[in-house]
Amino acid sequence: MDIAVVMFVVSLLAVGGAYLWQSYLNSAQTAYRSELATREKQFNLDLIQQLQDQSAKIDLAKQVLAGHIAASQVFGIIGALTAEHVRFTSLDFTAPAGAGSDAKISLSGYGQSLATVAFQSDILGKLSQYGLYNIVKNPILSNPALDANGTVAFSLSAAVDPSVLSYEKGSTGSAGRSSAASSTLSNP
Repeated sequence: MDIAVVMFVVSLLAVGGAYLWQSYLNSAQTAYRSELATREKQFNLDLIQQLQDQSAKIDLAKQVLAGHIAASQVFGIIGALTAEHVRFTSLDFTAPAGAGSDAKISLSGYGQSLATVAFQSDILGKLSQYGLYNIVKNPILSNPALDANGTVAFSLSAAVDPSVLSYEKGSTGSAGRSSAASSTLSNP
């Protein structure tokens, strides 16, 4: 009986303690809500929303810029791999189909002689010497044909690394490389 009375008293104390603890937590929660409301008034919520909107716009612009291709960069690459007495008369540029794919270029042109076209073929075989090995991939010179004027018409197709065509990178890096490479591409 003594044990039952002691347990009854302990359980009453536990219920009372739980009730007091709940009251304390409720009053603390009310105090925290009041403090939060006071602190929210210190901030300019309109300005915060405006800054969040601007941040979203900036992030979107960065994404668009990162994915933009500057097709004009192709001209510097073509200039860097073109021999002195070779002229291109047409260009067909195909942008990369998606992530991981290359841009494609197809050119038609002519050389002053068969030796000039052969020299152009040698240049395409030695792209690493001109700093274009990782940029221009699988160049194929095809369909050589002697025309009535004594010039040799031909076609050229190749893949181009799209990271080189990135608008973000601009033309500063490739311009120096193109001018250095093109100055070495004259017939011996």
